[in-house]
Amino acid sequence: MTIRYQGEETRTDAATVAAFLAEKGVGANAVVEYAGEVYGPGADLAALSLEENGVLNVYGIVSGG
Repeated sequence: MTIRYQGEETRTDAATVAAFLAEKGVGANAVVEYAGEVYGPGADLAALSLEENGVLNVYGIVSGG
């Protein structure tokens, strides 16, 4: 299937958001936006199915002073 990941069309065979992120090497501390919903670290992304033309963005949490 084709999804939009970080603004780019991307082909994947992954069935879930978690499987796709594992494919991409994205760590568990990321904040994920999929289909307009935001999921924080620790969210059950294995329960979230990818859909054709779905939009997925990943954000890293950065702290500083």
